[in-house]
Amino acid sequence: MPKANKKAFLFADKKLGVGLGHISRTKALAHLLEQNHYQSRVFDSAFLQSFNEVCDLMVIDSYVLPINSYHQAISLAKVCIFFDDTLRLPYPKGILLNPSLGANLQAYKDKYPNHLLWVGEGYTLLQKPFLQLLNTSQKTLHKTIKNIIITLGGEDILDLTKWLYEELHTFNPNFQIHYIHKDKHLLKEAKGYNNLNATEMANLLSQMDLCICACGQTLSESIACKVPTLGLEVAINQRANLIGYRDCTESIKEVWKLDRGELRANLLQSITRLQDFSYREMLTKRGHLLLCQNNKWKEGFEKLKTFLR
Repeated sequence: MPKANKKAFLFADKKLGVGLGHISRTKALAHLLEQNHYQSRVFDSAFLQSFNEVCDLMVIDSYVLPINSYHQAISLAKVCIFFDDTLRLPYPKGILLNPSLGANLQAYKDKYPNHLLWVGEGYTLLQKPFLQLLNTSQKTLHKTIKNIIITLGGEDILDLTKWLYEELHTFNPNFQIHYIHKDKHLLKEAKGYNNLNATEMANLLSQMDLCICACGQTLSESIACKVPTLGLEVAINQRANLIGYRDCTESIKEVWKLDRGELRANLLQSITRLQDFSYREMLTKRGHLLLCQNNKWKEGFEKLKTFLR
């Protein structure tokens, strides 16, 4: 007889939050769960308050839900997984997941001594199209940079997309600029996109010579697509990702603290370094190795089984 599937419900910020990284990494976890015999469904976290269906596993990925939502989850599920990037709440019993490579495991051990911790290196989450590109042969880079994509989250919280286009165009008018933004008509001189699914996003990234992105989920997706990447730390909760990928990306720290003159100087320094083909090639090879090594998900799911017996 086929092995019976267990039921998993996953809730991630969409309407309630900013950016699209919560949905992306939650869908990636749903894919892993499906490979491990779970029937998985992903919902917007806005619907959790009125949700009352019991399940084997419940997942929450939110920056905004209050603590009572997490207690509601443990009343409905045999076991819960809670995403956390900032040691945000006194979570009830469950598994805490921070997939950022640079996450501080000791800080989690100190604050949450009674939780199972899936934190840091080995817990990277990528949706299936990005995993497929990660596992294909090395991408052939072009000798010069032509196509550049700017993607700074669903809200572009620092309003940088147009400014970056202008700076890049001034640096080299031959750059072909693409951008992802809620307003895909923001720039008449560049190609805009929005509401891309994972396959469309992976295909688009794979065609780029350079990705300029925030240091959230898109950072690991760009690296998986073997695209040289400049990460902009646009919020403090992105620090762990910036640290974790420091050896395989260019990056600009604490962008929210910089005036435009300081940011311009940092941007031009990074673009100048990235003009060097051998440097870009080195970054992509390092990124591929980093994402492929030390996968802890198999071990994690073995531990999860003990909760559900």
